Amino acid sequence: MVSKADFEVIFNDTFNELFDEFVTPALLDAGHAIENVEKLNNWMPKVTANALSCSYCRESFLNVQQQREHYKLDWHRYNLKQSLQGKEPIAEEDFNLRTENDEVSSISGSDSEEDEQDSLENIATAQGKIFLENAKGQVFSMYRGVLMVDKKEDPSKVDFFKRFRQNCSDNKQWTILMLGGGHFAGAIFNYLTPIVHKTFHCYTVRAGQGGSQSGRDNKSGGSHPKSAGASLRRYNEQALIDHVRSILVSWTQEMKKSSLVFYRASGPYNKGVLFGGKEPVLDRADIRLRTIPFSTGRATYSEVKRVHLELCSAQVYGSLNAAVSRFSKHTLLEKDERKSKTKSCGINRAKSREVVDRPLPGLDSLEVEEDIANTDEEICFGNENLEISFKDLEEFGDSLSPDQRARGQMKKRQRKSKTQKLKEKEEARKKYVIDTITKGNSLILEDLLRERLNTFQSSTTISREEVSSDFFNEVLDERGNSYLHLAAMNEHEELLNYLLSNNADPCLKNKEQKTPYSCTTSKLSRDVLRKFAREHPEKYNYNKAQIPLNVLTEEQMAEKKRAQKKIKKEKEKEKKKENYLKLKEENEKERFINLSDREKRALAAERRILNTQGKVIARCFLCGSDMAGKVPFEYLENRFCSIDCLKSHRMKNIINI
Repeated sequence: MVSKADFEVIFNDTFNELFDEFVTPALLDAGHAIENVEKLNNWMPKVTANALSCSYCRESFLNVQQQREHYKLDWHRYNLKQSLQGKEPIAEEDFNLRTENDEVSSISGSDSEEDEQDSLENIATAQGKIFLENAKGQVFSMYRGVLMVDKKEDPSKVDFFKRFRQNCSDNKQWTILMLGGGHFAGAIFNYLTPIVHKTFHCYTVRAGQGGSQSGRDNKSGGSHPKSAGASLRRYNEQALIDHVRSILVSWTQEMKKSSLVFYRASGPYNKGVLFGGKEPVLDRADIRLRTIPFSTGRATYSEVKRVHLELCSAQVYGSLNAAVSRFSKHTLLEKDERKSKTKSCGINRAKSREVVDRPLPGLDSLEVEEDIANTDEEICFGNENLEISFKDLEEFGDSLSPDQRARGQMKKRQRKSKTQKLKEKEEARKKYVIDTITKGNSLILEDLLRERLNTFQSSTTISREEVSSDFFNEVLDERGNSYLHLAAMNEHEELLNYLLSNNADPCLKNKEQKTPYSCTTSKLSRDVLRKFAREHPEKYNYNKAQIPLNVLTEEQMAEKKRAQKKIKKEKEKEKKKENYLKLKEENEKERFINLSDREKRALAAERRILNTQGKVIARCFLCGSDMAGKVPFEYLENRFCSIDCLKSHRMKNIINI
């Protein structure tokens, strides 16, 4: 990019004077083209009558096979390229000589840097610019889109003066629209003054992956993503379309006044926002539409202003030669910048290394210079026998492993303290004891107890009971379990008997506040603990050990069951007797109810006669219930237990008077 001082705003009066009626496209490569035409006219390939010949290499062949082999040679391809450049062909001997001397760097490509460069006109076209020349010979460059509709338009048929007056001088109002990545920025300028402008952003691009959500949906077919982010992006895409269209509709009057409309909308989605739908906001057939001919950044208001300033600027040169030199330097600088980005070691590996005389190691530079200065002097070599002794050398013990030697350092081994060593030893001993209890081996525990007793042989005041009580009541793991806890949980009955007989306390509790009896669910293990509690009732507090003492023996349990069975039989017998008496009473009652009143009175009189000296049973005439101890209700010599029975009997036997 040239400096800002080289640019002139094209709407000012100075530039309007430069842009006269005789402005035509400048031929930057005219001299080069004329030179090529002259070379082509001076040399043309010989056309021989013999069909078995090569007109470019000027060679004849005996048969078709030789001709085909010739077309495969590098010499033929080199001459073919020379003819396209308007140069004379070379003989086969000259080609071989140049190949040996590495003068022909590339046959399929170009052999010079000048040939690799495209014409300046093509480069200018690629950058979206055009070079114009006025009647005074002044050359200036500006963007093609300002004066030309598209690239297909022939510059020779364009009236540039009329286009300039129409688009830049008479009507200085332009519209700039930029859309991409969910960002929209637009403005309408009158010369350098913005009339209206608007920017906004919608979340439509997937974070970390790029691309619009609609593009993702089109790739996935019918199985669209149903995440919350996908739904939000779909909503925002429609909101973006509606918002952009509403803005451009509100700018319709100002956009109609604009002489040019530049836009940037990359991708089908962004182009669909401007040109899609039933009523598109922009018409593709509008001759005012132009795409921004250079790369831009994110769509912001500042970027829109930069794009507008870039489009309405032109580079003015003094003459055609100055334009060619300035533009060629500019293109060369860009190529050098691109080349400098690529890393190159600068070594031609196709050639062998040069032999360089270097001083031997150990010699100083001064000694080398003295040797070079005294090359004329004679150098004498003397032989002398020297005895070398290796007695003072000792073997070096390398304790580093290959990995440590590769790292170049060795980690210092951390020394363990006595306390740490004792702690590890104690943990190993407890682990060994736990494994022994888990296996249920009481012999190993006996050996360990003897070893503990041997340590107290010098002391006569400590007995076996005291040592075993201290040894077998030790906490072995982090859960607070003792010997008895582990033996009960692993259901070793013999080991339980051994520990209990050696003063292992069944009252100890672990961290879960459980005793050995409550730790196990084995009936045999609990029977062992209960049996020990019955045999030694005074040794421990078995209530604290949670061992029940009121548990009976098997004989007692059998005797208790027999007694319970006997009591049960007696209860069943009494119940049968009560049921019999009750049934008998019900039968008597039913039989008495079925009697007539005369029979009931006769039966009552009979019983009174028979039981003059005993108890008289009086029953109700209606329900037959016993009325002993009750005051009966009577009418017409009938007796009833209650007034309800009397009313019922009276209603059944109505007396007509």
